[in-house]
Amino acid sequence: MPYHFEFDSEHKILLLAYEGDVQSRDIVNANHDMAQHVARLQPSCGIADLSAVKTLDVPADTLRTAARRPSPYAEETPRFIVAPTDYLFGMARMYEIMANRAHEKLRVVRSRKEALAALGVRESKFERLE
Repeated sequence: MPYHFEFDSEHKILLLAYEGDVQSRDIVNANHDMAQHVARLQPSCGIADLSAVKTLDVPADTLRTAARRPSPYAEETPRFIVAPTDYLFGMARMYEIMANRAHEKLRVVRSRKEALAALGVRESKFERLE
């Protein structure tokens, strides 16, 4: 499984960290797992970090379908996609544009540090979820 979840309980940030080679089924599975974590933990914000992704083999129609599904987060919940490379940034921006709904708070950034700064978090302590 090329992803895992972490949680910063002090700031209530749910982190989805992708790693390695990511395919369509991984996006679908991660979204399903994320919904369960959001329901259980009630995070105040979310970050999907693509920094450790080596390859992203996800067709545009899979991104479109994932983007159009209802978010497990409340619409006022800030969310970030961390995409450090130009290719991942472009794919994430495409997702962001397709997912854009009124009052959504989804942003694509280049680093986790940038996402945390936008949340006003100076230091975070993420613990891996099982």
